[in-house]
Amino acid sequence: MLETLEQDGYVVRSEGAHWRAAGKTISLSAGYSAVYDMGRLVGPVLRDSQDVLKWPASFGIFDRDAMIIADTTRDWRGMMVTRQPHHRPPMLTTSLGRAYLAFMDDDKREDLLDVLRREPTGWNVMAAEPAKVSELIAGVRQKGYAVADANYLAHTFGTDIWGISVPVRGEKELYGSLGLMVLRRVISEGEGVEDLAPRMRDVAGRIAEKLGG
Repeated sequence: MLETLEQDGYVVRSEGAHWRAAGKTISLSAGYSAVYDMGRLVGPVLRDSQDVLKWPASFGIFDRDAMIIADTTRDWRGMMVTRQPHHRPPMLTTSLGRAYLAFMDDDKREDLLDVLRREPTGWNVMAAEPAKVSELIAGVRQKGYAVADANYLAHTFGTDIWGISVPVRGEKELYGSLGLMVLRRVISEGEGVEDLAPRMRDVAGRIAEKLGG
C-alpha cells in the first residue's frame, strides 16, 4: 500500500523502513507541517526584503517531484501573479524548480529525474531528453540562477511576465529556492538578471541563515 502511495506522490520513503507524508497530501488535507514551518520562518525575511527585491517573491521547497510554495509576498503593489502557498510548480519549466534541481546532490537529482521520466508529459516532458536536462543544469550552475521556461510562463501568466530564481543554500544543506516574477514591459530579462540576481543571492543567504545556516 505504501509503495502505491509513493508512486502516486502521497508518501516518500525516508531511511530504512520509514516513510513520510509528501506535499501532495495537501490536496487531501491542509496539515503539511514542513511547508507551514518553513513558511513561518521565511515569511518575515521575504517581507523585510521587499524593497530590496522590488518584485513579488516566493520561497519554495522540494517535495518528491515538484516544488511547493512555502511563502510568498503575494499581491504586492497590485501585482497578482505570485503563486499561493502550497501551490506545486513543476521542476523542469519553472525557475524555482530549475534553481533547486541544478544544485541538488547528484544522486538525489538522478532519483528525481527517474521519477519524472516515468511520466515525461506536460511540463516535465524534457525529462525524456537527458541531453537537454544536462545542458539546462550546467547553465544554471554556471550562472548561479535560473529563469523560467517562456512557454510555461506564457501559458500560465501571459507573455508580459518572466521569472528568475536562485537556490537557497546553507553550508551543508539545500533548503529550497527563492523566485521573483517580473514585468517584461518594466525591465527586460537581459537587464533584470544583472540587477536582481545579486540582490536575490543576498536575500537567499539571509533565508538560509534563518533556516539553520
